[in-house]
Amino acid sequence: MAKQLRLDDLYKMVAYIYREQNAQRSPAATFAHFVEVCGMLTRHDRKKKREGFSVIDALCKALGWYFPLMAKFRVRSVEEIIFRKYPYSCPYCRLEPHRDEKCKLVLGTETTVDKQALKESYRANALRRPFGLNEWQKMFLDIYPRSPDDRAGRSTIGLFEEIGELAEAIRVFERHPDYFAGEAADTFSYLMGIANEVAMRSGQEDEHADAPLFSLQDEFLKRYPGLCPQCGSQICVCPSVPESTVGRMAKELEIGPIENLFNPEPSQFDSKGKEIAGIALEEAGGYRGLADSFPFDRGDANHALVMLCLKLGDALRDRNSELSERFHSAAIRLGSIATAPGARANPIDMTDLLASIKTAWRELDKEAKLSLESRKSDLSFELVSAFGKLRVLFVSCSPSNERRLRGDRELRAIREALRLANRENDIVVKDLIAATPDDFRRAFLRGEYDIVHFSGHSNADVLVFEDAAGKSTEIALQSLAEVIRGNPAVRCIILNSCDSLTKLTIPIAEFTIGMDNTIDDDAAIEFAKGFYDAIAAGRDFDSAVKEGTTAGKFKGLEVPVKLIQRP
Repeated sequence: MAKQLRLDDLYKMVAYIYREQNAQRSPAATFAHFVEVCGMLTRHDRKKKREGFSVIDALCKALGWYFPLMAKFRVRSVEEIIFRKYPYSCPYCRLEPHRDEKCKLVLGTETTVDKQALKESYRANALRRPFGLNEWQKMFLDIYPRSPDDRAGRSTIGLFEEIGELAEAIRVFERHPDYFAGEAADTFSYLMGIANEVAMRSGQEDEHADAPLFSLQDEFLKRYPGLCPQCGSQICVCPSVPESTVGRMAKELEIGPIENLFNPEPSQFDSKGKEIAGIALEEAGGYRGLADSFPFDRGDANHALVMLCLKLGDALRDRNSELSERFHSAAIRLGSIATAPGARANPIDMTDLLASIKTAWRELDKEAKLSLESRKSDLSFELVSAFGKLRVLFVSCSPSNERRLRGDRELRAIREALRLANRENDIVVKDLIAATPDDFRRAFLRGEYDIVHFSGHSNADVLVFEDAAGKSTEIALQSLAEVIRGNPAVRCIILNSCDSLTKLTIPIAEFTIGMDNTIDDDAAIEFAKGFYDAIAAGRDFDSAVKEGTTAGKFKGLEVPVKLIQRP
């Protein structure tokens, strides 16, 4: 499973992508570009339309330049800078939520922040520090709630006031880096304020009650999936347009010790950024998840795709001549339409080619796969491995008003099977713990899965999910089947729960696996362990079912498994 990305991971990834460009720019030039893209956020309140560019585009682009600005000043941890100023409370009134009547306006320096009290809040709230970008966004919503009736321009005006103060902090950075830390935190807080207003307004204007929720982290990863979205390269080679804007408005105090905030070790910083770039690509759905929007007509992405087509064409020459010829033709076509970095996009319909790559990977013999896997530094390997990954959605439900099930043990057993077989990178498990029906439905809006694995309570007619309060709510098996059948990528569904296939006679997916009787926790876990041991060993689903049954019998446990397969 691709790990969840925290705010500092996103920071290091973007800093890695733009490291060469950033090295050539002066601090003023990097800051100028950040100011430029923040200017696009005024459309949030002005309602000014721009073809092909939304407020969410502008918000993600602003973050995409905020991170290189932090890297330019060698910030060690964006999270640390922000949380020292905003330790899950307002730094001025030290309340959550903030209260205007108890919070002074910014009038100067010493009168605005009680430094000792802020440090105490930092220590007291240490365990509440957010993780991913969405959690940081929520923290600022908790501190500074928004409502549809808020006055227009509240966050936009605040952002540009903070940008002016940040300009002064940059000007005096060499002598007073503590100013930069405070103003950088304030600037981020207003970016999150705009994000929260965008989420609220989009929800208010949405005509569809079941529309997917706005996720800033998902939107950001679509636009920065471990590669520059403009030139398609792992390290950006886009032309730069430097400008400078400097203000004299910074008033912030020192907010705490700064010895650990700056000067990370460069090689380790770059290495971590490159590692996270690969994770970000996976989080964004891999290259196949970017097929409609990513510039495969340029840069590393285009070259890698051309080379991959040639390699697959050669590997399949004797096994599947028609598919081999298709890849060789695609390589010629892709190479002929390659464009220079910074040029207008030349859209490529990737749908059929990506489907062919996925098919080809499954047809390759072990020797051919090993040949590709031996060149893991090659981006073409990352492409084919992304397309060829087996994706598992693990859905676990144990409502508080039902007998407790150990879905966590079952998930741990699955991951252990993959780890022992060294298959964690190409069999990716995404988990939905304490899943609600909406969690399940939305999962298919954001990703594709080959295996859907349900662990929970059920009977012959329904599966038991959780509601928002953690209580049980029933979903008819037929309703779940409709969701699965609407997602043709799903090849196998596993209902590892009591009586789940007692009545079912028509398969939900190509392979539908469930239980024909009751099954206890230990037997369910042993079945899952054996099933994924076999999958990790390269066995087919039918063999994996037999291995799961055998694993249970080895422990003296009855596994009443039933397999329904499409003819």
